[in-house]
Formats: sequence, structure tokens, C-alpha cells
Amino acid sequence: MNVMKWLLLFCMLLFPLLAYGHGIHSATAQVALRPGGLIEVEVQYNLVDLLNHGSQEYSLPIIASLSEEQFELLHTEVLKLFTKALIIKIGERRIGLHIRFPTSDEMFAVIKREFIEAKIGGHDQSDLYTLSDRRFYQKAYFDFRLVSMDDLKSLSVEFPKELGPVYVTYIESKNSLVSPGALWEYSE
Repeated sequence: MNVMKWLLLFCMLLFPLLAYGHGIHSATAQVALRPGGLIEVEVQYNLVDLLNHGSQEYSLPIIASLSEEQFELLHTEVLKLFTKALIIKIGERRIGLHIRFPTSDEMFAVIKREFIEAKIGGHDQSDLYTLSDRRFYQKAYFDFRLVSMDDLKSLSVEFPKELGPVYVTYIESKNSLVSPGALWEYSE
């Protein structure tokens, strides 16, 4: 019984390091199957965490104080990382992706807003709970179309190791057309 108590205590101490409140403080990915075999992958990550994957020490104030030209170089390197290290395969075949990243200006604006909010005391990552609590996370989008729905069985996604742990959600959309003025209701 003593072993169970220690195991329970260990889990209780470890869990808050992985998740804050009920929210998730790691990179996330949503893999969505849309009609017609379209696969969409949305990756949401914290740029500061991504940059600090190694021994580098890039703090939010340092990143926020970069010039636009310096941040553009940083943005280019992040795009290269995702283009090279995010690999989607069907079996052993690597898939060509349509890729959409925020512009350098959009990414820099998010960093500056995060820095300002941190300075005025409104940004507390210790209590992440909702999507809006993750408003300072960057997003990257990838999509492609399956040749056959059977390809879904051998679909795999490899994320850049620099992201750290990635919490992945898979969804299949259930679509309906709602006429103007009509009511949409949930149904199973």
C-alpha cells in the first residue's frame, strides 16, 4: 500500500508540470479530416519555448526588443524549421503540403502584445485554461488531400523535436448546410 501512496503522490506532483489548471502548456496540433479527403493540420506553439529548446536563452524581452530586420531573420529560420522537420507521410511516402504561416509582422505583433501584457501584469501562464489564454501562441497551417480514404490508415505526422511534447487532437468533421434563417442543432 505504501507503494501506491508514493505513486499517487508522484503523479500529483508531476501532473501540474505538464498542465496548468485545466489548460495545456505545450505545443498542440489538430489533425482534421474534412470532406473530400482534405487533411488539415494546425500547429499551435509558443515561440519563446520553441527558441529555447536547446541551451540558448532567448527571453521574451530579448525577442520583443529585436529590430524588424532581426525578427525577419528569426521568422525565416522558424519557417525553415517547420518546412524541413514537420513531416507528413502516407506509409513511407512523404506528402507534399500546402503551408500557411503567419507573416513576420503578424508573429512579431503577437510577441510584442505578449511582452506588453506581461509588463502590465495581465498575462499569467500559471493558469492556462481556455483558447484565449493561449492567445500568444503562434500558429502554422498545413493541408493536403488524400488520394484514397484508405490512406488515412497509414497517415503519420512527425513534428519538429524543437516543439517539445505536442498534444495532438484528431477530428473528423460532420458537416451540414443550414439555409438562411434556419436553425442548426446538434445531432449524433
